[in-house]
Amino acid sequence: MSAQSEKLLQAIGELDEELVEDAAPLAAVPKKRGRRWARGIIAAAVAAVLLVGTAFAASPGLRDMLAEVLGSFGPYAQKQEDAIYTWNGFEFQVMAALADENTVRVYVQARDTRGKHRLDMMGHYDAWMDGGPDALINVPQTSVEIRGGKASTSFLPYDAETQTAILTASMWGRITDDLTGAELCIDNTYNIFSHPLEAALKIPLDIEVMPSRTLLRFQDLVLDDMEIEEIRVSALGITAVAKKEMLYTSASLDTTFRVQLKDGTEIRTEKDTNSGYGIYMDEAGDEHQAFIWSFADPLEPDSIAGVYIGEGYYPVDGAGELVQEVLRKGSRPNDWNSRLKDKNQRPRPRNP
Repeated sequence: MSAQSEKLLQAIGELDEELVEDAAPLAAVPKKRGRRWARGIIAAAVAAVLLVGTAFAASPGLRDMLAEVLGSFGPYAQKQEDAIYTWNGFEFQVMAALADENTVRVYVQARDTRGKHRLDMMGHYDAWMDGGPDALINVPQTSVEIRGGKASTSFLPYDAETQTAILTASMWGRITDDLTGAELCIDNTYNIFSHPLEAALKIPLDIEVMPSRTLLRFQDLVLDDMEIEEIRVSALGITAVAKKEMLYTSASLDTTFRVQLKDGTEIRTEKDTNSGYGIYMDEAGDEHQAFIWSFADPLEPDSIAGVYIGEGYYPVDGAGELVQEVLRKGSRPNDWNSRLKDKNQRPRPRNP
């Protein structure tokens, strides 16, 4: 089994009362709402705040672990409450989170207080399977009816001396602009897989959704036998929205995406294939698939000059004007079903 456990976002099964009784938050901090995203990134100094301030995160080694996982996305990360929660001999503290309309990532410091290496999936897989945690993000509100998606949990890096890991819970394809009421569900792997919404431990999350924008809309673009309708982007990643014509279609789009900035810099995605996906139904009853790629480094959407889809280059200047024209006529920014004729493909730019 790989270091990441992937789950379909479906909840079935019965609640385990004993596990619920075992879950106890040690502290409760009132949630603070009202944070709003302004144009431009949060000051880089905010990243430092994420890494200090609690006993659980006081060690330079643990601070380095979180900084390693966040990487260049540190300035975008949103600090979470300082409460420490316990379950099944573990301590959990949610440190930071990132989110746009398609992707949510939550970063948790987790420690095995029983000294059994149950967070070391690579070195002590049997110990993890015998009582280690798994996690899933629950988002109660979505902008559309969700039919499927992807989630994963990783426990890297892992510090064997303190038996502490950075638990990263990721979720793709929920398609939401409001994360009010979101929570991190923690339980053993079986319970998370079978009935995640009734997990033993639920930690409240306070996350604002980063803005996304449409870069391109298409009428006749077909990739891997799928009709691409729209390309959307945020600081975290890029999403291709496709029309879902059949009941069962591939959850992978074997096309590479990269973004060219106005200064000539190219931003690549984390993987050559999509990082995650979502399947949803719009108000008209039509199904769509969202294929999501996470950027290797964050970017400002307004700095984008064009997008490479495979070997084809699409500048966003003309598309941007068309999108603004549609919005001025009353279309919603998240209306993923409006179609504009694809007049924007041009020869790829030459490097000076």
